Amino acid sequence: MEIIENLRVWQFLAMALFSDINDTIAQEKSNQMNQDFSTEIQFDYRYFLNKGLYEGQKSHFLSISIQPEYELDWEDGNQNLKVTLFGRWDQHDQNRTHFDIRELYYQKVKGDWELSIGAKKIFWGVTESNHLVDIINQTDQVESFDGEQKLGQPMVHFSIFKNFGTFDLFYMPYARKRQFPAENGRLRFPVVIERDDLPVDSDLKQWYPSFAARWSHYFGPMDIGVSNFYGVGREPLFLDIASENPQIFYPIINQTGVELQAITGVFLWKVEGIYRYAEQQDFVALTAGFEYTFGNIASTGLDIGIISEYLYDSRDELALSSLDNDIFVGSRFALNDAQSTALLIGAIFDLEHSTRLYSIEGSRRLGNSWKVELEGRFFQNISEREFLYFFREDSFLQFRLAKFF
Repeated sequence: MEIIENLRVWQFLAMALFSDINDTIAQEKSNQMNQDFSTEIQFDYRYFLNKGLYEGQKSHFLSISIQPEYELDWEDGNQNLKVTLFGRWDQHDQNRTHFDIRELYYQKVKGDWELSIGAKKIFWGVTESNHLVDIINQTDQVESFDGEQKLGQPMVHFSIFKNFGTFDLFYMPYARKRQFPAENGRLRFPVVIERDDLPVDSDLKQWYPSFAARWSHYFGPMDIGVSNFYGVGREPLFLDIASENPQIFYPIINQTGVELQAITGVFLWKVEGIYRYAEQQDFVALTAGFEYTFGNIASTGLDIGIISEYLYDSRDELALSSLDNDIFVGSRFALNDAQSTALLIGAIFDLEHSTRLYSIEGSRRLGNSWKVELEGRFFQNISEREFLYFFREDSFLQFRLAKFF
């Protein structure tokens, strides 16, 4: 079903996208064209420390993924074509075996504006522990527990750059649903949730159009972004989750977000806040904190950053992330060596319950074309009142070896 969904989306964009590209390239034959092709292959091993809570769940997962990327530009870089594909095969989780077009778009730049048509990935946000304002792309739930990995989003994206800020406008004709782990997978709910089982709260279903606008600018040491999104929510709404027949669907939402980042000496201050309204639910959420960096310790090149953030969500226990009244503390280590060795360790402490979530992320290059990564998520004393309770036995370690071509 995933391949069928992708074909439907990209067929909708193909005629408008490639007819313009073919005409433009034909007109620009005399101009120099630059192209670049690269590929990343990843070998993953994920080990879950405890036996799964639900029938059929496995503890050891081997998988392999490939991500080829192609870029073409002409007219001195003012016209571009970018294609990024992604595919993964997983040993046990059939839903984690999937394919996605991460990016496939044509971009035209002229003067103080640029226009993109196709599938893109757009990131908004400044905080470390939770990206509240990042709403354009759907989360690739089977790829990452923390929501960092995203699916490609079909869109028309227009940007204009002025002295008083950058304005971005988005039209998104189709909303993509997230995929959850299959029966043998981990980090899943008691009931296996298939993507096609979750409806969109509209007669137009996934073809309900979404719109977004964002203004961003800087004032001295401070960066600011203000955004608004209207359309199909990227996060499913869970109602009556404790019942045998929970209601899970994608609501039509209106979300306003603000992000701030400021540098004062060695301190980096960060704030993200949103107000989201839907007919069934409205709430506010906030993430705010700082990062303090000790640079070049003992002239070794080692930088150590201390991070602390407060996380609030007025939905309380109904927050899908379970980050409703929590503190995040962590430390970032960067050796600034030729191998780009880096390590991030952190912990989230719930201020109302006993819930603890610990994390570790590390990476190091091996030679010119290899990279090794480590990731760990560890759950402790998870409160039965939070969504994380369904994953309380899913602490895991993941090792990844990546090869670049």
